[in-house]
Amino acid sequence: MSRTKRSRTRSTARKPGPRISSRMVTSPTAPTPTAPERGSPQPAPPRDHAFPHGPPRRPTRMRIAGTNPWSVTVMSFFFLTGLGVCVLGAALATSVLLDLVAPGEWPTPWETLIIATGVVALEILLGTVLACLCGFMYNYTARFSGGVEVALTGDLTDPPPAAQALRLLTRLHPRARRTEAAPGPRRP
Repeated sequence: MSRTKRSRTRSTARKPGPRISSRMVTSPTAPTPTAPERGSPQPAPPRDHAFPHGPPRRPTRMRIAGTNPWSVTVMSFFFLTGLGVCVLGAALATSVLLDLVAPGEWPTPWETLIIATGVVALEILLGTVLACLCGFMYNYTARFSGGVEVALTGDLTDPPPAAQALRLLTRLHPRARRTEAAPGPRRP
């Protein structure tokens, strides 16, 4: 019995979180799950779609004042290599299909694969060099302009028009099904 009292006091106590700037952030601790007794009803699971409604927050602003040119080069190389593999697969599939439809009219799949490999290799090389130069140019211009500022907001007070339309459609969908299933003459 003393064990359950101890676990309850532990679960309701809040532990202090890390200090950020000059404000204290506390992280709530979840109560420890206990096994339900036999024959007792199971509690309903928490809903994922419930949004906490509180005062609107100020947007978080972030400034991108520079990039790492080596990271830009590596990421562009990997991206362009993946794109090149997709292009090679599409070129090979198209060549095989054209060879099946009209044999002898088009270059063979082997010739197509060799030409496509050369084009993709050139694309990877030039694209990677261009991305590296763009990274250096961004760093150079960010010295004068300060970089790009991005504002992130978590304001959920006014849903976008698409969300309002989706909410309306979910309300009207059962009514449309009932009307469609109702017996009687249909209107043209």
